[in-house]
Amino acid sequence: MPFVLRKIRKAKWYKHRGVPWLAQGDLQADALGDLQTSNNELSVYYIESNKSNLERVVTALAANRDFISNLDYALLDLEVLSELGIKTERRAGETPDAQVNTWHIDLVELSAHKLMDLADAIYKHADKRRLQKKKLIQLIVKAVTSKCIDGTRLSPELSKEIDKSLG
Repeated sequence: MPFVLRKIRKAKWYKHRGVPWLAQGDLQADALGDLQTSNNELSVYYIESNKSNLERVVTALAANRDFISNLDYALLDLEVLSELGIKTERRAGETPDAQVNTWHIDLVELSAHKLMDLADAIYKHADKRRLQKKKLIQLIVKAVTSKCIDGTRLSPELSKEIDKSLG
């Protein structure tokens, strides 16, 4: 079963000491910030069933930032979107990796109700993971040197960190 990947802030998707009032099984409102829409659309990336493109997508997303830091993401079965009645459209992404941009999908015609259903599905069913800064630097260096990522599209701050690692 293929997946969709959405970048998140992992801590917002769990109950922890910082929100003692939150009922068991309830989702923090702050988690909805990870599902910020534009024109009632939400950007995600297609991940193969065997996750063969997962590392490349996460690397491209990390390389698209202004600076390097841990990257959290959620993987949700693609089938869940159709179960929720969420429409999708393939559109080019905007990462520095041209191949990854072909795996970009917009979730379209999202209502508040569908977005809440999606948040609930991510909370209950998605695999939530984190890649550490050190590993991301290694992945970006590898992608730049292998020309998967266009190094000229990296932010100045990120370029400095990558240059230090190459150095």
